[in-house]
Amino acid sequence: MSEFYEADVNHDGYTDEVEVDHNSDGSTTYLVDTDHDGYADYAEVDADTNGDGYVDTVAADTNGDGYVDQVGVDSDGDGYVDQVAVDANYDGSVDYYVTG
Repeated sequence: MSEFYEADVNHDGYTDEVEVDHNSDGSTTYLVDTDHDGYADYAEVDADTNGDGYVDTVAADTNGDGYVDQVGVDSDGDGYVDQVAVDANYDGSVDYYVTG
């Protein structure tokens, strides 16, 4: 099921279209069109991988190329992201990890 919203996601003063898809595996996909061309420029998937009812993994395509370039994980279930993997140069491999 898809829902559509409008919000100024990139804070440029213009509303952006946000599509929210509720997937059959329990994850939620957010697709955002920030340049108003009808195509998603930013995609994020939130998933509850351990079945506790809370999102514990967030994967994002921040440059709109169709590939995930940032992944955040709440590994201890406290509701806060503990680890982030980032592909800063978009070459398909992780450039650095942030933990804490």
